[in-house]
Amino acid sequence: MVTPRRFLALFLLLGLGLAQGLVLPFEGPQGFRLAQAFAQGLKAPPPTLLALLLPDLPWRNSYDLTGGLYTRAGARLAQAATGAEWVLLGKQEEESLRLFLAREDGVKEGLFRTPDLAWLWLQGEGLAQKFSSLPYPSLSEEELRERAHGVNPDPLHQSALDLKEGRGSGLLEGILPEKLLLLWQGKLPPAYQAFALLSQGKREEALKLAETLLKGDVLEKTAAELVFRTLEDPRWKEAARTLAQAFPELPLAWEEVSFAAFAEGKGEEARDALLKALKLRPDYWLYWTNLGWAYYLAGDLPRAILASEQAVKLRPNATAYYNLGLFKAIYGDFLGAKAAYDRALRLDEGEDFLEALKDLEERTEPLALFFRAYVAERAGLPAKGLYQAFLETYPRHPLAQAARRALNREEGGLVLEVKKLALIPGDLEARPFHAGEAVFPEVKLTGSPYLPRHELQTLLYKEGTLVAQEKKPLGFPPLTAALEEVASAVTLPEPGRYVLEVRYGEAQALIPLEVGPESLARRLYALGLEVRDLSGNLLLTPKETLGPDGDRLLLEKTLEALKEAAPLATSARLTTPLPQGPYAGKSIQELLKNPTLEMVRSFFQKVVEAPELLADNDVVNALVNWLLESR
Repeated sequence: MVTPRRFLALFLLLGLGLAQGLVLPFEGPQGFRLAQAFAQGLKAPPPTLLALLLPDLPWRNSYDLTGGLYTRAGARLAQAATGAEWVLLGKQEEESLRLFLAREDGVKEGLFRTPDLAWLWLQGEGLAQKFSSLPYPSLSEEELRERAHGVNPDPLHQSALDLKEGRGSGLLEGILPEKLLLLWQGKLPPAYQAFALLSQGKREEALKLAETLLKGDVLEKTAAELVFRTLEDPRWKEAARTLAQAFPELPLAWEEVSFAAFAEGKGEEARDALLKALKLRPDYWLYWTNLGWAYYLAGDLPRAILASEQAVKLRPNATAYYNLGLFKAIYGDFLGAKAAYDRALRLDEGEDFLEALKDLEERTEPLALFFRAYVAERAGLPAKGLYQAFLETYPRHPLAQAARRALNREEGGLVLEVKKLALIPGDLEARPFHAGEAVFPEVKLTGSPYLPRHELQTLLYKEGTLVAQEKKPLGFPPLTAALEEVASAVTLPEPGRYVLEVRYGEAQALIPLEVGPESLARRLYALGLEVRDLSGNLLLTPKETLGPDGDRLLLEKTLEALKEAAPLATSARLTTPLPQGPYAGKSIQELLKNPTLEMVRSFFQKVVEAPELLADNDVVNALVNWLLESR
């Protein structure tokens, strides 16, 4: 089983760059001071400026998706995104400084015992002046960090803040690259345009642009591959391989090549790609997890086990444990396989067990068949037939007795309990119901030893005839024994007597319902509308609204609120008689002084049809607006 990379392409707009070169803030406790020293010596813009303006990459998770900013790949992508001739970034390591120098044609990396040795290296690269010394910054690390966060900005940093707010580039013209300035001004480079199109749902336009990006720089090639992959265009496989050849320092490229190889059943190619990815990102659990599967496909079971064990050391995850269980089952290691499967089942959030079962189906070893039953039982899937098949095939196997115990295990049955019937999911008990309302059953399901998997059904009967039916598939993790869930709603069409049935597998509950005529108060409540007086006070509590007197209380309290507000209706607009409409000849003030039940009921009926009439308004102003618009 392979763990896929889960990402959605989202457009993110941020940006940065420099006319000749950029020094980004370094990573480490003295990162800003070190970066500032190198920037001064290289006559580059202050790294604190870049802290404000460094662009995110156009896809979700930005640099994190590609292994991080402070890597060879991160440096090269930063150079492409900013449009700078070169980008320098570094990170402090134990008693050393690692630098990455990215240019359009590639990236160089160096590890130095002291910053002065790193400065000599830059002299050899033709960036620093020969025989010069590394400058010493005048500001402290704390002062530089404050400036990097926009605290007490000088004019240059204020220009950066203004640019972020869309107020023009100011002093940054000629200091930062034009590509960066245009990006911040909303004139997007092609790679960013592709993801903007994706975010707008313009699939064909995004794919067409991705075709041209394949011929571009490393940022554009990466964007093209991700667009193809996101839209499941089959060209993503070729794009992944092209990207890896053009951008070998990008671990994501080799990861994508491995997925292409897995899709084509090429275990050896997937293995080789993941080994290259791990050289660039050696502690990434995902690569070790998938490497274990690649070794398995390539027929190297010992290394598959070692890779999977390394994956779970780095980050315990269900896929790696399922794989480890499979590999040890093939070897005949029952205790090792059981321990791995038990751990996988505890970690599985309900997404991986089906793939694990599919992997087991492809094997003929005795333990593979046994663990098919073992995993299925704990995931709530039918397992008796699998245990029986194991016994029929291997009646003398040492695990035969365990299979018999599983078949003879006393099951406590499946129990369904309806906790309440709500008008809104998760809300109060709402019985008795009225015509036109949706009924949401909230149920508790229990199963022993584990909850089986079925659809949760809601059925509505009138005089024995089925009038409505809804189904809801449930997803839950393995080892689940009890679950509370909201079933799909059915709508009550008209007043009368009904029977509501909630069913899950063989378990069911039957509930008689006496359905009354439509209720305005409850309809408003179901729409999420709150009726408040002029002071913002609720006219009814939720319990009153849902109760048998909800409509009466709503109308009576609304009349009171209107009468209380009448003395405030003194403007000419409110004291002038209405020229037309159902209340022609009467002013708003008169209608508020002597409101009728018919008028208030008509208003609320209109609100049910057009909720925006009330929305966040108080009922007095909402009704007044309705009267004025009805002229």
